[in-house]
Amino acid sequence: MDTEEPIKPEKKKRDKWEKLEILMQPVGGLIAALTIALVSYFGSVYLNNKQNNEAKNRLYTELMSSREQAESALRKDMFNSILGTILKESSTLDEKLLQLELLAYNFHESLNLMPLFLYLNRHIAIEKNKDLRIDYRKRLLKMARDVTSKQISSLEDAAAKEMMFITFPADSNKYKPGLSQELAIDWKDSRIFHDTIRTGNTVDVYKRVVYLKAVAYNVDEKSVNVRLDIENSINEKFVNMVTQEFTVDYFQFPMIDNTRLSNDMRCAVVMRDFDYPNLIEMDILYFPGSHSSLKEKPYYDEVMKKLLLNK
Repeated sequence: MDTEEPIKPEKKKRDKWEKLEILMQPVGGLIAALTIALVSYFGSVYLNNKQNNEAKNRLYTELMSSREQAESALRKDMFNSILGTILKESSTLDEKLLQLELLAYNFHESLNLMPLFLYLNRHIAIEKNKDLRIDYRKRLLKMARDVTSKQISSLEDAAAKEMMFITFPADSNKYKPGLSQELAIDWKDSRIFHDTIRTGNTVDVYKRVVYLKAVAYNVDEKSVNVRLDIENSINEKFVNMVTQEFTVDYFQFPMIDNTRLSNDMRCAVVMRDFDYPNLIEMDILYFPGSHSSLKEKPYYDEVMKKLLLNK
């Protein structure tokens, strides 16, 4: 009787993918460990940098806040002291002008200084010494023009500016020095400004047609009476007309003395030069209300409209 040989199970041959899988198991574990370590490291570095930046920003904010509080306190004391000196009857014109210079060059963006300029201009007009009167007036006008130039420079990046030149009439020889005459003039011109508002896919184009008409001028006071008409339209549809009549001289400052328009925009008329009998140089400035003076607060509905547009 033949003996049966035991049947040996056949060894299954592994293909290359199974071999690769066996080899990759420890490598995969190593890669996972390295990945976790790298993520932890870079995450820690990111969080540390973020915390450092937040700490620096917090410190910077606190320093700026402290600085602003200290400057506000200093400016408040300075303002009270200067204003008291200007209004003091015992002060000389020279002292009043010096105090106004300090006030104008430090507070010109936040205060309407026109009443103080006009106040000193009236006092200068009654100065008995002719040489002093001429010197004081030159000093006052220079100060006013400096403030105007500073404000226009501050608005330069945000404002659209157009120049106008008012020419004197042929019969300007009617002027008699020292009488402060208001002489008639018939001059007019216009300029156009645009701004655009996007709301989703909707685009609204605001168009402002600014008409400036000069009706009278005063050589002694270096002033001109004007009428300002601003025609407002949206997407070529007429909305309304804004009309104002006022006197322009060197004491109108654009960031303070301007006309408020829709969409929180401003329009200001500024005198840059009164060169009699040649011409009067005027600037028309069109700029957003965010660049007007600190005392010019936006209306509540304008703030809400801008917030909704930004969403």
